[in-house]
Amino acid sequence: MKALLLYLIIRIYRLFCFIKVTRSMDSYKTPVIYAFWHNSILLLPFARDKRRKIKILISTHADGKLASGVIKYFNLGTVGGSSHRNPQKAFREMVKALRDGYDIGITPDGPKGPAKKVKRGVIELAYITKAPIIPVVLSVNAAWYLNSWDGFIIPKPFSSVKYSLLEPIYIKNKDEMDKKSKELENALNNAYIE
Repeated sequence: MKALLLYLIIRIYRLFCFIKVTRSMDSYKTPVIYAFWHNSILLLPFARDKRRKIKILISTHADGKLASGVIKYFNLGTVGGSSHRNPQKAFREMVKALRDGYDIGITPDGPKGPAKKVKRGVIELAYITKAPIIPVVLSVNAAWYLNSWDGFIIPKPFSSVKYSLLEPIYIKNKDEMDKKSKELENALNNAYIE
């Protein structure tokens, strides 16, 4: 019941924000891995291309279970696990999902931080599956920032919300994993959004 109520609140709140997406998610012919900071997820379901199948990595702790319930109302799939809970099982599920034609959505700094620091799992997933990582960056002209580990962003009513899909990052060999991790982190932290 909580998940449905939260879903309805988000759905109504969305009506008071102007959401724009730059670069169509439909421009990729094969499955991709979307990477976005944990603090930017509130309105992200409204930025997706509904023609694409996607599963989101969600922690299995209590907050994650609530988020998973909300996400299902948006007709998105989930993979349960995190860097601390069932990481191998979640990793195998994401590999299978990508091979089955699903995109994967990951917060590389979730579920508990440190904020805006990429954990290695997203890089390893891209290397194993050869799926590109698409950095997704939020910009908003007016927002509240919660006093949480990630500085969770709530766009203010009537604000302009923009999700930008940046250039794909490919990991071709193990030797470049650290470099590509830094590249992803820099893209998510330093993207210039018009």
